[in-house]
Amino acid sequence: MGLFFKRKKANKPPLLFVTDVRREFLIADITRSSAPSGMYYLLMGVAVIIGSIGLTADSPAVVIGAMLVSPLMTPIFGLSLGLVRGEVDLIRSSIFSVTAGIIIGVVGGILIGSLPMFFELTHEVSSRTKPNLLDLGVAAFAGIAGTVALIDERVSPVMPGIAIATSLVPPLCASGLCIALHQYSDGWGAFLLFFANFLVILSVASGLFMITGFIPHSENEPLPRLIKHFSISTVGLIIVAVFLTKSLMEVATSRQIDSSLRTEATMAITSIPNTTIEKISHEVSDDAVHGFINLKGPASLKAHAIKKMEKGAAKTLHKPVKIIVRTSITQSISSSPQATSALLNAHAKKQHIKLEQNAMLLEQAELLLRSIMSDYPWYTLSGINYAKLKSGPGLIIEISGPERPLPESVEKLEKMLRKNTGVSNISLIIRYYKSYDITRNGRNLFGVHYSGKESPEAQKIEKSTAELVSQIRNIFPIHVEAQQMKGGWKIMADVTGVRMVQSKEVKRIEQKLSKQYSTEIKLYVFSQTEGIVENNGVKSLEFFNTTQQIKRLEVK
Repeated sequence: MGLFFKRKKANKPPLLFVTDVRREFLIADITRSSAPSGMYYLLMGVAVIIGSIGLTADSPAVVIGAMLVSPLMTPIFGLSLGLVRGEVDLIRSSIFSVTAGIIIGVVGGILIGSLPMFFELTHEVSSRTKPNLLDLGVAAFAGIAGTVALIDERVSPVMPGIAIATSLVPPLCASGLCIALHQYSDGWGAFLLFFANFLVILSVASGLFMITGFIPHSENEPLPRLIKHFSISTVGLIIVAVFLTKSLMEVATSRQIDSSLRTEATMAITSIPNTTIEKISHEVSDDAVHGFINLKGPASLKAHAIKKMEKGAAKTLHKPVKIIVRTSITQSISSSPQATSALLNAHAKKQHIKLEQNAMLLEQAELLLRSIMSDYPWYTLSGINYAKLKSGPGLIIEISGPERPLPESVEKLEKMLRKNTGVSNISLIIRYYKSYDITRNGRNLFGVHYSGKESPEAQKIEKSTAELVSQIRNIFPIHVEAQQMKGGWKIMADVTGVRMVQSKEVKRIEQKLSKQYSTEIKLYVFSQTEGIVENNGVKSLEFFNTTQQIKRLEVK
């Protein structure tokens, strides 16, 4: 019969009623199961191995398997029952079993952590190294449910779920793994989580055993008995609660700092298109916050934007804030240059930000330019910047390539951009950087042919053209490329010398080549005035470099 519940003549039994037969059966079963045995050690060892491997592999499913196998819950109930009933032998055997389980758990974790496959703390391990008061609450309600499931035969099938909720073995394994990696503070945190769960389950189970009538009938003073047997565990629970309360306050403060940094970062990236916040972390030292923000986007934040973030976060947190932002540069491209603002707004909405107009223009311009330039691999888009001009918004596009774009091409792009964005007064400025594509055959002028497989006839024509060009005094061929076209050949030659090649000289070479190969030849010469001047004449830069290199090799 329960301590606070008396049997009634009603057909429906009370909520926490336990029959005398059930009570005697549970006392005998818990007493027998709490004693250390070979099966207990075997199951505990298996649970520790499974739990350690699950934590190492960062697999929640495997960790849950360890919780189900673990027999550690039974001796804790045995210790609770022994304290309630004042049975010294049961208390002694239960403490021995619990202590043996703790040793097996920690030592097993150390052994698994010492294996070469375990290099760093996984998320499953780290999540058990910083307990707080919330964990204490979970353990309390799980202990209540576990005790009720044990003593009431109507709900005993839910015991596996209670074993999962209480999480006794994984913290022990996590403690051993941390010790193996010399992360002693984390190891202590994991063990504190186990100890907190242990004390809470011990306390709530003892209370429920008293409520449901497990105190011997010869005992007439339950309150003095409670004080006598539970003073040590109560003091320990209070001490642990203080530790966990402090930890909970630290967690709350940490989340407040991260939330403030995220808010400021979200406001800052509204002016940069296609930018996402990847990770936010921080450290607190000397009463100052040092924030670290990882972004992913097409451009880095400006220094003044970061300074604005620091001021905003400092105002919210009431302490100095210093922020470092690391941006992983990304590129945006679509299958069509007709990128709509609705699509971009949808993407921004998914990130919970509202893009400013300049960010929208930058994003649409990037999609347009990358879509067009994908057909021109010899041009590279280096960057896009927003500028506020007197005439309205402007975009400065930085590109590099073999030849500068014509004003007609810029005008065409500007019209396309105005149509796509719906901004009629937007201006496009191309900032061009000269670049050279060098292949094994020399400098590629026109970006059409990148030293692919050439036909034997093309190679002959290129060789003949180079010979004819070299016959012109102080003119040196650098690269000659022959491309077959309808009805003949188109030849592009990169030459250098003391003067520009004249049109009549190009015409004369065309005639000789047409006669030699009996086909129409069209020659285009990119002529530059450069060379190495010596006291005995002029030589090309390529010839000089090659000669000097050969001489150095001969000296060696």
